[in-house]
Amino acid sequence: MSLAEFFTFDLNEGGSVVSRRDEMPNLGNSSIEFYLAGANVKDRNMGIMREVYQPLADTGPEMLMHAGHEGGVVVSGQIELTVDGTTWLLDPGDSYYFESRLPHRFRNPSANDICELVSANSPPTF
Repeated sequence: MSLAEFFTFDLNEGGSVVSRRDEMPNLGNSSIEFYLAGANVKDRNMGIMREVYQPLADTGPEMLMHAGHEGGVVVSGQIELTVDGTTWLLDPGDSYYFESRLPHRFRNPSANDICELVSANSPPTF
């Protein structure tokens, strides 16, 4: 999915309370997959995603900044998180939470292992 498609992704109303794995749209690409929970919900107050980072994938050289808050838990692998100039290496079970207006970036430091995490942001930024 291109960056333009990401920001114009049209959500459908109605549907099920449950999001099956194969029904969750990938709002990312082949390097970083962002699977949106509750894709059928149009008016939402938060976004919940399963994020899959391929080996050495990152969110890019530009730091991300947007309104709101975000948090998550690492499920498998490791993620390197940089927020406002400080970098942490998170392992499975570790979590994060920060104001999204602070410059931030995510990176899978492993050349071999996939990193998977579950994240939430409010308000949703997709």
